[in-house]
Amino acid sequence: MSKEKFYLKGDQLLDISDYNFKSIKNALKLGREKTIQKIKDSELKGRGGAGFPTGIKWEMAANIEAQEKFLVCNGDEGEPGTFKDRYLLEERPLKVLEGIMLAAYAVGADKAYIYIRGEYSKAIDVFSKIIEAAEKEKILNEYLFNSDFKLELKLVRGAGAYVCGDETSLLNSIEGKRGRSRIKPPYPIEKGLYNQPTVVNNVESLCCAAEILNPESEEFSSLGIEGSRGTKLLCLSGDLNKPGLYEVEFGKITLKEIIYELGGGIKTNADLRFVVPGGISTSLIKADSLDFPYSYQEFEERGSSLGSGAVIAVSKKHDLLDLMLNVSRFYMDETCGTCFPCREGNRQINKILKSFKPESNKINAELINDIGNTIRLAARCGLGQSSLNFITSVIQNYGEELRIGGKIYV
Repeated sequence: MSKEKFYLKGDQLLDISDYNFKSIKNALKLGREKTIQKIKDSELKGRGGAGFPTGIKWEMAANIEAQEKFLVCNGDEGEPGTFKDRYLLEERPLKVLEGIMLAAYAVGADKAYIYIRGEYSKAIDVFSKIIEAAEKEKILNEYLFNSDFKLELKLVRGAGAYVCGDETSLLNSIEGKRGRSRIKPPYPIEKGLYNQPTVVNNVESLCCAAEILNPESEEFSSLGIEGSRGTKLLCLSGDLNKPGLYEVEFGKITLKEIIYELGGGIKTNADLRFVVPGGISTSLIKADSLDFPYSYQEFEERGSSLGSGAVIAVSKKHDLLDLMLNVSRFYMDETCGTCFPCREGNRQINKILKSFKPESNKINAELINDIGNTIRLAARCGLGQSSLNFITSVIQNYGEELRIGGKIYV
């Protein structure tokens, strides 16, 4: 029987007087360079979906000379099916705070922001109290533990836009602007918040960093396999008997075990059709292809991604066209409208799917493919670049069943 790991999950961490900040104390003792090197050696990748190596990002930012630098914690968790950051913010906010402090110290930032999804009222309330307590205890705004490092931290409540999960849209939102993506380059580590070097890290990524620097948890970095180290928080939902939040070790559990053991299998003994492994921005994995280790590289080999960790099980009781229309409508509504191909392309995809009648077979998949490729190539941010992944993967795998003519070329 597959078992969970418990490093990011655990007892509540809400009382600052009982929290000893071992990780940041260790980092202050090691110094900035060695702290960054430990993160690099751990092979930690961003847990928000992109999977960029965290240590490399910190190193690049640390090497940039500037009068002012910023650290931003991205808690705008808008991917459907994802709720891991909500858990960390509500139940273990002191671990999040320590991760923020670690990252800020490593890159040389003395100001930080945490941007939390507007709908997460409890998380906002909990973390606001954590900031107040940290200021009262002189953890924030004062030189920390007799060092030369002090940090000012502010909380920003998101306005409910999915696109603000994109780091550049999030930065615009913090600045009081409309949440629209920016053209890259320059990247945020060069010119980010208020045109200054800025590091943006996901909530889970920062909690992993705090675990890596914790001298009492050195085994965390050795977990997993090469290229996929540590653990991952999974949000299981859909047609599962035991949905919820689980923590697994990379490479030591298969997607099939996640569905049928941790997730308890499919409700009412229905037949599983496919799994969406990382939220609706990722391509599906068919039910007969789940027996492979959960890792970054295994998903890449199958043309998909583990994304944010939102594992959605979909049984055969669902209508495929309805699912595609639901996803299409989501992206049509959530696009910021800055990129013409993303704005109009997603609208046209939705229009095509709405007009589709399987009995008349009027849609050619190549038209959807062409529009999708245009969006992927021209969109500024990950919303547009990944908006057609689910829909094209449904057509690729079930086009004949839907009676959609033509092929999807990926």
